[in-house]
Amino acid sequence: MRLPLLIVSFVLLAIPDLSADEAKSDPVLAEKAYNILKERCSRCHGGSAVQAGIDVLSRDNLIRERGEIGAKFAIVSPGDAVKSKLIQAISGDKAYMPEQGSPENQAITDSEKELLKQWVAAGAEFPKRRDVSFVSEKQVLTAVRDFLLKARPDDRSYLRFYNFAHLQNNAAVTELDLRLYRAALSKVVNSLSKERDVHVPQVVPLVSGAGILPAEKDSKDRQAGSLPHEPVIYVIDLRKLGWDRRNLWGKLLKHYPYGLKYDFVKDEELQNLGKDVAKFAEGDLPILRADWFIVTASQPPLYHEFLDIPDTLMGLEHQLQLSLEDNFISGRLHRSGYAKSGVSKQNRLLERHTSPATPYFWISYDFLPRRAKGDLARFPLGPVFQRNKFQHQAFAQDGGEIIWSLPNGMQAYMLIKANGDRIDSGPIEVVFDRSAILGTPSIINGISCMYCHRAGMISEFRDEIREADAVGGDARQKVLELYPPHDDMQRLVQQDADVFIRSLERVIGPFLKVGSDASKSVLEFPEPVGKVAEMYSRDLTPREVALELGIEKVETMQAKIEANRELLRYGLGTMIQNPPGTLKREKWESRDGTSLMQDVSAELRLGTPVLP
Repeated sequence: MRLPLLIVSFVLLAIPDLSADEAKSDPVLAEKAYNILKERCSRCHGGSAVQAGIDVLSRDNLIRERGEIGAKFAIVSPGDAVKSKLIQAISGDKAYMPEQGSPENQAITDSEKELLKQWVAAGAEFPKRRDVSFVSEKQVLTAVRDFLLKARPDDRSYLRFYNFAHLQNNAAVTELDLRLYRAALSKVVNSLSKERDVHVPQVVPLVSGAGILPAEKDSKDRQAGSLPHEPVIYVIDLRKLGWDRRNLWGKLLKHYPYGLKYDFVKDEELQNLGKDVAKFAEGDLPILRADWFIVTASQPPLYHEFLDIPDTLMGLEHQLQLSLEDNFISGRLHRSGYAKSGVSKQNRLLERHTSPATPYFWISYDFLPRRAKGDLARFPLGPVFQRNKFQHQAFAQDGGEIIWSLPNGMQAYMLIKANGDRIDSGPIEVVFDRSAILGTPSIINGISCMYCHRAGMISEFRDEIREADAVGGDARQKVLELYPPHDDMQRLVQQDADVFIRSLERVIGPFLKVGSDASKSVLEFPEPVGKVAEMYSRDLTPREVALELGIEKVETMQAKIEANRELLRYGLGTMIQNPPGTLKREKWESRDGTSLMQDVSAELRLGTPVLP
C-alpha cells in the first residue's frame, strides 16, 4: 500500500456512522485489524519496508502527525475514520490502495475495509504483544537430550528435530504467526513424503520429564493454560516419511547455513549438552531451524531430491505408470482450453489423467505470446508426436506445469520446458507468480505451487474449445471426445480437490484450528508455506539478528558489535546506527565455506561452525 506523503485533495466518501462502543464490542477487533494491515499492507509498508515513511505495523508511526504546519495529517486518526488518510485511501471508487495490480489489491475484501473503519473509529488500538519467556539454546538442547534418552535406543538415529525458539522469543511474532509456522512445517514435511500415511510433527516439551505430546493434545492444553510454554521444538521420525532410505537429512545439511557445535564454548554445561545430543542422535546436527527448512526444502534442488522427481516428463510418466500419448489416442483423458488464466496472459490447456500409481495427474500446456500454434481454438489436438494423426490441428506448447497426488493425499509439482525437460522455475514470458512470495514473479517449483494451489485444484476456468467449432470431420469428433462439458470437468476438479483437502485438514488442522478457530476450515486461514516464505524473506532488524544468535537482549549484541572491530568488518555496523539499519536474509545466509551467521557466532564464541 503506497500512501504518498503529499496527499492531494480527496472526495471524502460516506463512512458508516459506527460508534466507538459498537466497534469495541468485538473483543478481537484489534487483532483482526492488525492482521489485515499485515496481510494487505506490510509488504510495502511494514517492518523494514517503509515506503513513504509508513509502517503499518507500528501504531506510533500510523498516528504520528505529518505534513507542514497548517496542513498536518495522520495516516490514522484514532476515533475519527473520516479524517484518517488510511480509510480515505481504501474507500470508494477512487481508492488507490492497495496499489492497483498488486496481489493485495486483488485479495482485500469489502468486509476487511469495513473492519478497518470500525477499528479506527474504536481508537485504533493494536493487539497486546505475547508475553515471552526467553528460551535459550541450553533449554532446547536439554529438551532434545531428555527426549532422546526416553526414546528406544534403536529409534534414536531416526529422530530429527525442528526448532522455533528464535521465533517464540520474538514478541513481535503473533500467536497466529506461530500457528502458521507450525502448520507450514507439517505441510512441507508431508509434501516431501511418498509414504502412504501422513506424519504430523510432534511436540517435544521443554518441561523436563514430560513425554511426547501429540499436536492436538498440545493445542488443547495450551488453550486450557495447563502448559507453561509455547511449543518450540518438534520431532519427526525419518522412517515414517521415507527419508531414511536415501540419507535425505544429510542432503539437507549440505545446504544448512546455521549449523553450530559447542565443543569450545566457555559454558561447560552447554558443551556437554551438545555432545550428548550428537551422541544419542548419532549425528552432529539433528536439530534444524524450522523456518529455514520450510522455505529451503520446498524449493529446488531439495524439493526435487526429496520427491525423487525425474529430469524429464517421460521419466515421470514411467515412474507413475502413465502414457500421455496412449491416453490421447484412446481418449482416456479430459481437457479444458481457455484464453487466459491466473498465471498466464496466453492460452492455456489443462489435461487430466489417472493411473494405477496416482488418483489424478494434471498437466498444463502453456504458450509464449504471439505463437500461431498456441491458438487452441484452431489447434486443439496437440501436442505433436509421431502417432498423433491430427498433426495439422496440433498445438505446439512452450512449457507446462504438472500436478499429481502423493500417496498421502498431498500434492507434488513439476515444471517442464516444451521438450519435457524439468526446470526449477517457469519463464515469466510464459507463466508468472502474481503473489511474488519470494520477491520474484517467477514461479518456483514446489513453493510457488503450494501457495497457489492452497485448496488443491483451481476451478476458475471454463473450456472455450468444445463449442468453438473451429475444426471439422474426424478432428471435430476427437475434440468432442477429449473436451468434456464444463460441468463434467468441474466435477473432476472438485473430486481431486477433495482428496487434497481431506489430507490437508489432517496435516495442518491440528496447528491452526485451536481455541475460537476450532470450527474453521483450514482454507479460512492464510496459506502457511507462502506466508512463512514472505515473513522469512524480510530484512532482519537488530532485534531479530540478536534472537537468531540466541542473544536475549538486543542491547547486549549491539554492545558486542561496538566493541569488536571484526564484527564491524562483517558489515554489522548497520545494527548500531541511529536509527538502526537492517540486514538482508541473503547476506545473513551467504556462504563462503561458512555463512555470515556462522562467522558472527564464532567471533562471539557462541559456537563452532559446522561445514556442509
